[in-house]
Amino acid sequence: MTLQLPTQNNGTHPQKATDSFTIPQQKERLENLLYHKVQQGEDISPCIEALYYLASKQTTQDQLQVMWAEVIKERSAFNSLQRVIITAFAILGMIAFFNGAFARVKPSAAANPPAAQQR
Repeated sequence: MTLQLPTQNNGTHPQKATDSFTIPQQKERLENLLYHKVQQGEDISPCIEALYYLASKQTTQDQLQVMWAEVIKERSAFNSLQRVIITAFAILGMIAFFNGAFARVKPSAAANPPAAQQR
């Protein structure tokens, strides 16, 4: 048996009728409905099926949230590593540039102090 959703005037099911409530709220409403059906002696199997569905949906959402958090952590770690590598290559490039620039500069004779010159 399946749980029958209320229908609108035109005979179609309402769009996303359960999206306005969170899963815990939906569970609470179903548990209340289940309690009333038990009190009235009605068939409770549709309510139990819906509760199992909500429980599995919550579990799936929890697993997806954990997976998404892991993806965010991995992305953050990769971005940090990428920044470190780029910074290291930039520093090495500056060292190589300044080494090449200073190696080409020849010291002039006027730059030597007079005490250093021989007499």
